[in-house]
Amino acid sequence: MSGLLGRSALFERIRRRAAERPTADAVVSADGTALSYGALVRAVAATAALLRADGARPGEPVAVPTANTAESIVTILAVAAMEAVPLLFEANATAYERDRFMELAGAHRLVTPIVAPIVDGGSRPWPQPGSAARAEVALVTSGTNGIPKVVGKHWDAVTDNSVRFAEAAGYTGADRVLCTTPLHHAFAFGVVLVPVLFHGGTIVLAPHPPLPSALPGLLRDTGATVVQSVPFLYGAALRAAPGHRPPTLRLCVSAGEPLPQTVGAAWREAFGVPLRDQYGATELGQIAFAGQDGVLRPVPGVRVRIDGADADGEGELLVRVPGPRIRYLGQPELTGRAHADGWFRTGDWGRVEGGAVVVSSRIGRRVVVAGRKVDPAEVEGALRALDGVRDCVVAVGDEAGYVAFVVADPPHSELSLRRALAAVLSTYKIPKRLHLVPELPRTSSGKVPMGSLWRTLA
Repeated sequence: MSGLLGRSALFERIRRRAAERPTADAVVSADGTALSYGALVRAVAATAALLRADGARPGEPVAVPTANTAESIVTILAVAAMEAVPLLFEANATAYERDRFMELAGAHRLVTPIVAPIVDGGSRPWPQPGSAARAEVALVTSGTNGIPKVVGKHWDAVTDNSVRFAEAAGYTGADRVLCTTPLHHAFAFGVVLVPVLFHGGTIVLAPHPPLPSALPGLLRDTGATVVQSVPFLYGAALRAAPGHRPPTLRLCVSAGEPLPQTVGAAWREAFGVPLRDQYGATELGQIAFAGQDGVLRPVPGVRVRIDGADADGEGELLVRVPGPRIRYLGQPELTGRAHADGWFRTGDWGRVEGGAVVVSSRIGRRVVVAGRKVDPAEVEGALRALDGVRDCVVAVGDEAGYVAFVVADPPHSELSLRRALAAVLSTYKIPKRLHLVPELPRTSSGKVPMGSLWRTLA
């Protein structure tokens, strides 16, 4: 682990911030409730002590049903401070889902997020994490195939990657970073929770799930300088307040799904600040980040190459990040298949050219029509560029074939959409059916659960 900015460095930076500016805001909820750095240090120390007294032990996986609250942040840090393994998943997960996550991680203890009472005037010592063999954090992902997986990641590697991303994005202790996605997701964990506390900034927690039209108001009312969100919410904000320009905002980070160029350009025009795409994965953290020119380049410390290039120079993107090998807890066969000679198989199709990373699509989403490959992302981009189209997704079903679900304003019909696509796409790329729907269901990370859409056709 030599050379990595690790978990101990994170805790030391938090302690130092608390000593230098104890009243500075560390965490602010959307309702205005604040936790200062001084209070954060005292709360984490007290909560870690309470967990130890309750029998939690170093190296033990501890399930933490996580919400966007100060209590969740305190509990995550407390579990890590006592060298247990925080297993993070959505607080609203069903009992079946929770039990499955805990089974995969080998967790037998569940802790509802808390802030332990401060005793002895808060004189408990600030935890000093050591080098436990299982100094991990466990994050849940369903990937694109819907199969639950629990990713075990070493804290040192997570911290190092998060800090390097933040430095590329220019984070400082003066930043107020608005978190609109769930804390248990790798996007929020690595772009907000770890790097903001490392740099001594303020985490501003938006309610979750946020209303699609709520983002402009949150930007105005919270004084955010940085916001992380997903393309769907950025698009909704454009429709809700196209002329709103928050005076404090300097940077917007987008991830979770590809950022349509039209949304990025419209955001800069409407809000006066760049909307910069970020390419990442639960397993790897932040892989690439777009510069001011919109080009994705690897985050410092990350290496990207392709495997199995086709005639167009595209292949599967393989990634190598510093630190121990990522593992899927309870699924060693998946761990083995995901690695190739020290490189991680992302399952994404794209190319690397001139230091830039271009992500074309998920390998599993690529469609073969009449013997020719079709990239659903290209078709979705063409649909979103049409006036009146508010949302869409391309899907492939065993019986329904290659179709698209589209949210469009009147007077659009399937026929009008088909005619409009025919003007910009080759005939074979146009979906077999274009289903008009009132809205697309979205998960907490902004992705579309395809099973829900297929059921609308049943």
